[in-house]
Amino acid sequence: MAKKKLGTSSTNTSPNVEAVEETSTVADPTAPPTAAPVTNQHSHLTKGLILILTSSLLLSFQNVVTRVILSPKSLFGLFDGIILNSSFSNSLLILVLRCAVVLPIMAFLVAPRLHKNTWQDILDLSKPENKTRLYSVMSSGLFLFCSQLSMYIALGSIPTGIATTIFFIYPTITILLMWAFFKDRPSLPLVFAMVTIYIGGFMTIPAAAFTPKGDGGNFVLGAITAALSGVAFAGYIIMIKNAKMHPAPFTIVNFSIIFVLGLAILLQVGFEIDPSHTMDLVYGTLILATTTLIGYLLQNFGVPLVGPSLASVIGASGPAVTALMAFFLIGEKLDLQQGLGVFLVTLWVLGISVENMKKAPAPTKK
Repeated sequence: MAKKKLGTSSTNTSPNVEAVEETSTVADPTAPPTAAPVTNQHSHLTKGLILILTSSLLLSFQNVVTRVILSPKSLFGLFDGIILNSSFSNSLLILVLRCAVVLPIMAFLVAPRLHKNTWQDILDLSKPENKTRLYSVMSSGLFLFCSQLSMYIALGSIPTGIATTIFFIYPTITILLMWAFFKDRPSLPLVFAMVTIYIGGFMTIPAAAFTPKGDGGNFVLGAITAALSGVAFAGYIIMIKNAKMHPAPFTIVNFSIIFVLGLAILLQVGFEIDPSHTMDLVYGTLILATTTLIGYLLQNFGVPLVGPSLASVIGASGPAVTALMAFFLIGEKLDLQQGLGVFLVTLWVLGISVENMKKAPAPTKK
């Protein structure tokens, strides 16, 4: 998901929203200029909205599936009981397995069809004049690895809606990073929105989490890792801004870094799978991989139709949509205070996205 000037794109596993290049057609210079039919514009906008909405729903569904894999939840009767115990190594295992399925399909089937110069762009990163871009792409892969691994640990520790809500502090971190590195000072309304998002995220953590008894330690771990995931994702977004690379080769490099780094660490720390849940893990991995690929394609086709700013507004509904999906699919309930926290974060992330949409330059007419 990529980055805007003051806020952020709100999509989490489909990272290259703003990096998607707009498609263009070559006009006949001898033909008189004609205005695009309004009906066609509305048709494209409607199609784009449907694609982006579906992509956002798939992202929320991925979080629910990950939660099911790492906790005793049932989804459509497909899984029963904990497939993997929630731990660092098992969270890493899910991440590596997902990349092992997605990476070859993305590299050899999807990316070359989206961008014919995919492999040439990747090879060009080795050129001396592209050293800065190479560092940005490599850094983005490292940040994305840290973000996704932290999010998986969080989803194994706390309810899906809460983990996603706390993760959505990332627009505020991005604003602060833009201020620190690009001197892009936030306005007073944005500062108010940032403070409100932090308050809303804090409200999702129950008071029992701060007591020495019960499940408090586990909840605190989940909250901290969800916040770390948001911080790392903000760093990833900043690196997208610096990389200025087409999303197809960019995604391949990122997924390659995640897979190689994750596999190297996994071989060191080890993992253990209950043989009785092997097929459940296979099904879960295939679901995660399939939704990742479909979500990526929907986003790449949808963003040029609606624009990255409007796409980020749709993605800003992530906390609320994920909480609702977790409630209906796996029965995860939030109390009144937690629900209010989710509402506040969703509202103000949406506000930041709308502010960015207003500030976005109008597309040039060709």
